[in-house]
Amino acid sequence: MGLRNSYVLCLALMLSFSSINCIDITKILGQNPEFSTFNKYLTETKLAEQINTAKAVTILALDNTDIACLSGKSPDAVKTVIGTHIVTDFYDEKKLFEAIGSHAELATLSPASGLAAKIYVALINEGEVAFGSAIVGSTFDTKLVRTVTTEAGVISVLQVTQPIVKIVDSAPVKTTPELPSGTDGKVASPTTDVVGESPKSVVVVAPASNASSRTMFGFIGVVMTFASVFVSL
Repeated sequence: MGLRNSYVLCLALMLSFSSINCIDITKILGQNPEFSTFNKYLTETKLAEQINTAKAVTILALDNTDIACLSGKSPDAVKTVIGTHIVTDFYDEKKLFEAIGSHAELATLSPASGLAAKIYVALINEGEVAFGSAIVGSTFDTKLVRTVTTEAGVISVLQVTQPIVKIVDSAPVKTTPELPSGTDGKVASPTTDVVGESPKSVVVVAPASNASSRTMFGFIGVVMTFASVFVSL
């Protein structure tokens, strides 16, 4: 009898512990109607399943107005954008300031590879907290609005102003641009990083630095100057 009681007690404790640490993001966001579209996308892309099994997670939620730009986009495009807003660790506002100080890369559930799946947090303007893609040259346009809800060490839901990565439908991206008449067939490589999909072309915009272009033009100018001096001699 004593053994049975001990077993029941242990089982009750295990169930209690599981319920305490179980995340139900659909239920959490369901208490905030302004995030109903974001909540729907989490379910449709199956990101909700990954969130619910996580030990710790931070949601950078977009309200129905700010997420309207994803209407009509493909499931893959939506998952790429929404996934960037799911950080695979716990960050409340206090911990975000620590991440700013250490310039830490925050990993996300984005299906993109490399730096495209990571983000940074920074202070802009007069102390505003903002997020940006870890891709070199990206801007910090996504600002923190407020803390929606938080459970220490487990889940933090923060509202932000706009998607961290932008997606634009366009005509299929040509890998080799058409050459103007009179060219020698040499064309500079494009500097914008894009991610495309078929049959629609989806461009994920992450502004790139133009420092390399300035360096190249400067080098060409130096070479031309030396050539002129040599000819005059």
